[in-house]
Amino acid sequence: MRTTKILVLDRSEDLAAQVRGVADELRPRPEVVVCERVGAVADVLTDQGPFDVLVAGPSLGTRSGLSRLEVIHDDLPGMSLMLAFTHRPDAQLRDIVRTGAIDLVQLPIEDEGLLESLERSIALAKAHRAAEPALAGALAGAQPGAPGRVFTISSAAGGCGKTFYATNLAYFLTHHTGKRACIVDLDLQFGEVSTALRLRPRYTIFDALQRDDTDEADLRAHIEEYTVSHETGLHVLAAPKDPTEADRISPPDVTRIIEAIRSRFDYVIVDTPAALTEIVLAALDLSDELYVMATLDLPSVRNMGVFLNTLDKLKIPSDNVQLIMNKAEKDVGIDIDQVLKLFPQGFSSVLPYAREVSKSINVGTPVIAFMPNTEVSKKLAAGMASLLPDDVRARVDLAAEPARKGLFRRKAKQAVAPVQP
Repeated sequence: MRTTKILVLDRSEDLAAQVRGVADELRPRPEVVVCERVGAVADVLTDQGPFDVLVAGPSLGTRSGLSRLEVIHDDLPGMSLMLAFTHRPDAQLRDIVRTGAIDLVQLPIEDEGLLESLERSIALAKAHRAAEPALAGALAGAQPGAPGRVFTISSAAGGCGKTFYATNLAYFLTHHTGKRACIVDLDLQFGEVSTALRLRPRYTIFDALQRDDTDEADLRAHIEEYTVSHETGLHVLAAPKDPTEADRISPPDVTRIIEAIRSRFDYVIVDTPAALTEIVLAALDLSDELYVMATLDLPSVRNMGVFLNTLDKLKIPSDNVQLIMNKAEKDVGIDIDQVLKLFPQGFSSVLPYAREVSKSINVGTPVIAFMPNTEVSKKLAAGMASLLPDDVRARVDLAAEPARKGLFRRKAKQAVAPVQP
């Protein structure tokens, strides 16, 4: 007889700690697994499941969070779902019902009340398994395959180069791994991914959401039909052609789209507008990596600090946030070293201002593919290399070794000069 397993999904540790304490009262004692990153839940369900009970905490109380839970319920109908919220979710009642939740508990809750809910949820999960023996095999394979990794590119100000970075990241991953990448243009009013790659998409994200059949499995099966492919092999799901259509796309829609794309592609790169809207937060909930970009000017740097503080207040995990400084130049009235010191977490890339970037956009090709030997291309690749599998990264590092040695020799010659503090 297998051990009963409970998964606690919430960005805060408080709920998980209480569930662990209450679990000591259950016999046999269930195993409690905690997932603090909403975007990682699919991997946890696949790698550590099957689970009998999912306890979703307050951070899932948004429309995008509830939509995420609805997708999980559709995939794993035999797993009991408990919603543990501090206040009623800001959503329609039907959105709550669609999650398939069997219990809604109000936090804070006494241990006795939480214990009763867990016992009821476990009993229902066991009854479901007994009634449908085939369900156990379905649970063991929660996903038809490992879902694609999601990378979201964001900034607090416009003009930071999000689309530039998104297109180059998609190409870099596709080129070096041979796997499939798709860019989702989530700048719904003024998306520029298609323009930057000189593509003429027939369909957009809006068209994909207008399908008559709203079944999740059907959307996943047909989502690729709404993308357009680039000559380099990457795909794009374009932003709406009419900016007014953006108002008809909701956070749950974004969740559905990203889930559908990641079921068909190995890498999903989300290009976002310069704002922290509900639409962007829906993407952040599913992201494995978040890139925050700024340029070398005081307003952009200040806004990056505000942006990061806001992410902290929203309990977005900082361990998967990467900072990118773009268009760095000398003699612009601001010392880049001083700026870098303002952010102790460091920058994964500091990219120079380069005319080659404009040229690559004008020809519709990522600069890494168009001019791979330029300084900006090499720095892009160096910052992205950590995303590659170990064996692939070793080959990339080996190919870059001659250039690295040459750079070292130049630095060694310069080292005889005194360094200014």
